[in-house]
Amino acid sequence: MSSKINKSWERVRSEIHSPEGINELKNNIKSGLIKQYSGMFQSMFYAEFKSPEFEDMAIMSRDTVPEKFLFKNGRCCWFKDDRTNQIHCLPFVENANGINMYGQINEWSPVPVGYTDDKRGTYSAEVERIRNMKLTADNSVIMKNDLFGLGDMAFVESMVNELVDNILTMNQLQLLAAYPFVFNVTEDNLLTAKNFFLAVAEHRPVIFTNLNGEKSLPMVEKIEAKIDPALFELFDRFECQLLEFAGFPCVPITKRAQQTVSEVQSNSEKIRAKRWEKFNQRDKAYDRIRRMWNVEVVLHSLIDEWIDEQKKDEGEKEVPEDE
Repeated sequence: MSSKINKSWERVRSEIHSPEGINELKNNIKSGLIKQYSGMFQSMFYAEFKSPEFEDMAIMSRDTVPEKFLFKNGRCCWFKDDRTNQIHCLPFVENANGINMYGQINEWSPVPVGYTDDKRGTYSAEVERIRNMKLTADNSVIMKNDLFGLGDMAFVESMVNELVDNILTMNQLQLLAAYPFVFNVTEDNLLTAKNFFLAVAEHRPVIFTNLNGEKSLPMVEKIEAKIDPALFELFDRFECQLLEFAGFPCVPITKRAQQTVSEVQSNSEKIRAKRWEKFNQRDKAYDRIRRMWNVEVVLHSLIDEWIDEQKKDEGEKEVPEDE
């Protein structure tokens, strides 16, 4: 084929596989989904800090502690600042001061948000003082997100990437469905094919072509691209896998009608066990905090409270009214 056809409407490979605006669309979808699921993960548990020793922490962190740190880092440490008589919660680093007989670290230091050791000495005196604190099990409490002390952020981002790919696949099929034409052309009728495509893209109700000329209308084939319903099912399953990892009850739509009562109960118990694992780690840490500093704090599991309220409402509806 001559260079005449090769250079007509020519686009590089990257442009073909990445249409204009696709990167912005991908970033916007990913950002939105990460905010959505990150917010859900960090809202599963909440604590009522009823003692005045927690006031500075709540105000300074905008009520995001400790769930923000547990979601990102998997662990955080609670300590009391004797200078202000306030209890704070921050990420921490382990100090090289040996380990105990159970293989756990003996000493750690809190790390203020945004602090980096390569800029040590450039922060305010208050921040430097906090960073230089030496903490142990005698004057602080380590709280873990789960049994392993791992954060959920990496898993959420990985699953969101899968969801984004799924959405972009459906988006691509929608674009193909909007332009279901393949032109079989030669050098002689390439211009005719381009003009025909432009007319179609402009939604012209009538298109005139040269019937008798040599450059007749090229053969047109329809792609008939369809959006496979399996893509919606796949998105649903990915989302449920993500939510179940956190402990949210979730059953894919396509499986709801197929599950037996025993399967529903088994799945619910599995999810509840995952949720209880996280709740238990927080509850143990808060119990140590209460005993160490004689403060009042109450831990809540939002999902379990919702489930209890739902059961209570259903029970009230089943109670027959007095005649």
